[in-house]
This record gives sequence, structure tokens and C-alpha cells, in this order.
Amino acid sequence: MKEDQHDDFKGIDSVRYQQRKNTMKHAIAAAFMSTFWATAALATGSIYCDAPNDSGAGIEFGFGRSPGLAVISATIYAADQEWSMGEVNGAIPIVVAQAATFNMYTILDFTDPDHLGIVASVRLIAATEGDEYVTVGTLTVPEVGVFPLVCEGP
Repeated sequence: MKEDQHDDFKGIDSVRYQQRKNTMKHAIAAAFMSTFWATAALATGSIYCDAPNDSGAGIEFGFGRSPGLAVISATIYAADQEWSMGEVNGAIPIVVAQAATFNMYTILDFTDPDHLGIVASVRLIAATEGDEYVTVGTLTVPEVGVFPLVCEGP
């Protein structure tokens, strides 16, 4: 509706019309932003794992909290190379081939963007005892090596 058509509303003067219009805009904006902020605050987590053997190998990945494991970011380091789901300067691009978590196990496989082959595989197992929580695993990069991992994160 054009601004000059507000006179078509009989019984509503110009000032009240503008007030209602502005109130509606603010209410919609507030509802949208509060939903966005609440979702963003609850929607993600991250885990960082590195090799305890000074090889420099490791992975950091972010995930969404959903019924399944939704990997939303990942960067892998091994043998002076870097692979990433994001646009990281000099990193080789990767995408998630599969990701799953069940019981205390997490499985991640990454492939090249054309899905021609597995670029890296991560296998993690978590254990808890009382207040203690430990996650360990392996990072396998074909034609590069296999690396032990010790992790931090949820």
C-alpha cells in the first residue's frame, strides 16, 4: 500500500495510522531477532582435537544440535596441509560425506567437493566417570597418515 493511500481508512487519522504502522514494523523486527538470537545461542557446539605426539595433526569442527549430527564447519590439519569446509586461505576444500554419533561414538568422513574420494576420516569415542569426561580417537588422511587425537569440547 502506498503512503498516500492511508486516507482510505475511514476513522483512522494520519498520526494513528503511522503509529500503528511503526509499531507493527518494530514488533515484527523484534520477533524475528529474538527468534534468531535464541536459535543461534542454542544451535551450535564445537570440538577441538589434536594429536598428542607433536605431529601438528588435528581437527576442529562445529555442529548443530539436531536429532542427527549436523557438521556445520570443519578444519583439518595434518603433515603441513590444511583442509577446510570454509574458505580458509590456502586450505583444500572439503565437504561432509557422512557424520553420525551414537552412544559415545562419533564418526566423521570428509570428501572433496566433487565426492570423488574420502579425504579424511575421524573416529572418536567418549567416556565419562563421575564429573570426568574424555574424548579420544583417530584422524586418518589417506596417503598422509593416521594420527591419535585427544579432544576438548562437549
